[in-house]
Amino acid sequence: MNSTIPASPNHTAVMITAFKRYDTARLVMEAVRSARPPRLYFACDGPRNEAEKERTDRVRTLVELVDWPCEVHTLFHEKNKGTKYGMVENMDWFFSQEAEGIVLEDDIVPDQSFFRFAQELLERYRDDERIWAIIGNNLATGGEVKDPRGYWFMAHGYGAYSGWAGWRRSWERFDVDMKDWPEVRDSKRFDPWFLSSGERKEALHLLEATWDGRIAGAWDYQFDYAKMKAGAVNIIPNVNLCRNVGFGEDATHSVDRRDPRNQEHLHSAEWPLEHPVEITVDTERNLAYFNAYVRPPLFRRFKSTLKGLLPDAVDEAITPFLSKLQRRLGLT
Repeated sequence: MNSTIPASPNHTAVMITAFKRYDTARLVMEAVRSARPPRLYFACDGPRNEAEKERTDRVRTLVELVDWPCEVHTLFHEKNKGTKYGMVENMDWFFSQEAEGIVLEDDIVPDQSFFRFAQELLERYRDDERIWAIIGNNLATGGEVKDPRGYWFMAHGYGAYSGWAGWRRSWERFDVDMKDWPEVRDSKRFDPWFLSSGERKEALHLLEATWDGRIAGAWDYQFDYAKMKAGAVNIIPNVNLCRNVGFGEDATHSVDRRDPRNQEHLHSAEWPLEHPVEITVDTERNLAYFNAYVRPPLFRRFKSTLKGLLPDAVDEAITPFLSKLQRRLGLT
């Protein structure tokens, strides 16, 4: 553990959400075990078939690793809820009992300093509705440790809620079905907010595809949509405090190990934290992050544009060729 982490007791509740991956979920549980939160919420989705039941049952045994004074709550779904409504139900359950807390998915391993980092900022910004959530990962460090006492504000990241902390006040403003999206979309109220035409195109595509179901299983794009409507920002640490160890075939979304978000470095925050004087968005930093980790790579943009110009029959004919070419070139 980083010796610079404050010695004050950890009093923040933690929720782990899991499914069937025992090995990665155990790494997360061991990190939580070291942090010794006073309250632990453990939510596990149910199996999709009988073949998965043995695996989901094994994941649930991880609750037996709790060997410190801790109030344990479990939500073990009998049937599979999926990553959309299952995660929403888990979060509803957590925030109905906690006004604030830390949420970790079953493949997000936090550095020990993240628990103190989140706790301090949850308390500092508890009543400041300009702050939407506290994110644990920062992919833009390139593995370098620079200014580990600081953090910045992001408005233009999308779908990064896998190791994070937040408040009930934000969650209560969230609608997973985005029922008002057509009205908001047609009003073009977000147009002045986007930092580039590329962001506008990609963000509107993500939101539209989430609303109409083409992006299945998502809940985090909807949470970002609520953040955009609220005019709020997320906190991003200057160093990477949460590492995704779940990239691979067994993942739900992060299946490609070549994904630029698949990074091995994990850092520690240091104290005392240096708090920004003002809550302002660094547009250059936000746009650079969007272009590197949200905007599709050039080949995918070319492929999407080309397919959009072709008749349906030709589109269907060349899609296998383009996909094969993409794989052979190692492009994601």
